[in-house]
Amino acid sequence: MPAAPATLLAPAPGRAYGVRRIAFVSVHGCPMMTPGAGSAGGMNVFLRRIAPILAELGVEVDVYTRSHHAGGPETFTFDERSRLIHIPAGDPALAKDDVAPYLPAYGDALLDAADGERYDIVHSHYWLSAEPGRRLAERLGAPHVFTYHTVAEVKERAGGAPESPIRKEAERRAIDGADAVVAFTEEETSALAEFYGLDPARARVVRMGVDDAVFSPRPQQDARRRLGIGADERVVLFVGRIEPFKGPDLLLRALALTPEREDVRVLLVGGAEDDAGARWLHGIASDLGLADRLDWRRAVPQDELPDYYAAATLFAAPSRHETFGLAALEAMACGAPVVASNVGGLRGLVADGETGALVPPGDASAWAFALSEMLRHPSRARRMGEAGAERSRAFTWTRTAGELLRVYEELLGASPAPWPGAYRSVLSPL
Repeated sequence: MPAAPATLLAPAPGRAYGVRRIAFVSVHGCPMMTPGAGSAGGMNVFLRRIAPILAELGVEVDVYTRSHHAGGPETFTFDERSRLIHIPAGDPALAKDDVAPYLPAYGDALLDAADGERYDIVHSHYWLSAEPGRRLAERLGAPHVFTYHTVAEVKERAGGAPESPIRKEAERRAIDGADAVVAFTEEETSALAEFYGLDPARARVVRMGVDDAVFSPRPQQDARRRLGIGADERVVLFVGRIEPFKGPDLLLRALALTPEREDVRVLLVGGAEDDAGARWLHGIASDLGLADRLDWRRAVPQDELPDYYAAATLFAAPSRHETFGLAALEAMACGAPVVASNVGGLRGLVADGETGALVPPGDASAWAFALSEMLRHPSRARRMGEAGAERSRAFTWTRTAGELLRVYEELLGASPAPWPGAYRSVLSPL
């Protein structure tokens, strides 16, 4: 299905022009959580980066999330124009898959917490936030914007575990409860049209970005010294949640088929000390005879990740599906060549043969060939890394924020303002 035409969204009647205050509703995605730990990932990074930039552009932002710690609601300040507000709903230790029964209570508490506040836009993130966000927008008489971040039907068809009927139904209803849907790729909007009947004219594509003040090339040997990695080691890096859908087991099975396996360190960054995923992966490595090749390290804060990317010979993204592929973009920004599954947002990030290699998802033999080719030709890999760093410069959080503001202004019937870091049409190709 072709991408939606760049037509203006219908303005909300009776609204004043201009975006002054925004409420982000993110029930399970607290932007202060470390990506790669638990259920935290690209959505957390998105919220953590975007809120302060919007604030710098003169827009006040409140991020509402569920309390994931004892002690009740807490408010943190990013800066003078953006806040993070925790709202209690159920046991703070609940996993995201167990939160759904508490969504009505969360919605009630959200309305109480936002009582007396005025927001021009309510933007909800992930299916758990769709109904609470819709309720808040309805109370305020404000437009409701929704972002899926991941789509149940897409994950299932890509080979992921079956998703709950509750989630699928909530994702279908989210279409009707949103004035606009923001996606990260044209492919995602097409999937939403196919699975949930999204009218393409109500969709807008806003690509994620990367913070080039944090993620940029640095000397590999310096990074390796800081991480305790030998100067001459060949390092294949994986960053993300340690779960089957992300494909770290595929990476190990592919490495077991490569001639280079005896002198390659597989460095995996993600999860926590008590993470069942790490135990699962160690078991697979042991079965494949790769236990001494696997170097697992817990998830680290964003500002520590660049050393890992810089230390890598190559970065691997073996996911069965990726809505966008933020870790791959971060790796590119740091100059690491990328071997990635030819799926979702990854195929729009990685230029096959130029910044890395795109490989059929789930095919261990094809992955083994791609890894071997990259490891056997280090000078070619370095050139790909340099090209990836150059390509990454097209993806900035400032551009992302500008594109979001264009969507918000369209909903309010305003002419988009010339925000810093001028951006193109939200549906234009890179």
